[in-house]
Amino acid sequence: MARRFALLLGAPLAFAALAPRSPLAATSLAAPPLAAPLLAAPLAALPESTTLDFAKEKLPDGWVVATKSGKVIDGELRFSGDGALTFAGPISSDFRFTCKGMSAEKANFELKVEDATTGAELYTFAFLGRYHSALDGVKCCLLRQDGFVAIDPRMWTFPGRWFTFEMRAAKGQLQMFLDGTLGPVFVDPQPLAPAKGIRLRLLVATEGSKDEVRLDDVTLEWRKP
Repeated sequence: MARRFALLLGAPLAFAALAPRSPLAATSLAAPPLAAPLLAAPLAALPESTTLDFAKEKLPDGWVVATKSGKVIDGELRFSGDGALTFAGPISSDFRFTCKGMSAEKANFELKVEDATTGAELYTFAFLGRYHSALDGVKCCLLRQDGFVAIDPRMWTFPGRWFTFEMRAAKGQLQMFLDGTLGPVFVDPQPLAPAKGIRLRLLVATEGSKDEVRLDDVTLEWRKP
């Protein structure tokens, strides 16, 4: 179900219309051939970085929050129901994104990698806390466009505690970490790397419209496209 929220002009946070709710419903289990997974290794130093610690209500340039009721409280971004945090970029396809998140009820935390020019969805890093019928369970997974390419049935999130999410992409290799533990890995034989760069959108999809979500300590490192 698509949900649209009013644009709040002049608010301390930058708000925008929230994209359709994404519980990963329109996905396929078909996947391109997998290359051999590489071992997790630190990325080379990335020259650009930005951090959101929510010490102030006003967000740095480039960041937009889309939610019905987002507020910065005690150094955290808090909202109820679905919400999105977007960095418009553009940035290169090599990046590291980390954040802390918690939900009062079951929720999915998904990082969407999108073409900065067309908005086309390229990859999704999905930390699921809600049951997914196609996966027959609650799991963490990676998608290339609308197809699953890597799934970890031993890794998921649950309500009431903080998790640290980390997502890395470098030269077509994508990695997911939950609380420092390596999860799904995918090496794309034909990396989707738009010439004019990408944007990133952290989407939280909750079960109920009043379910509380909290985000903190967002860090993004990247190279310019």
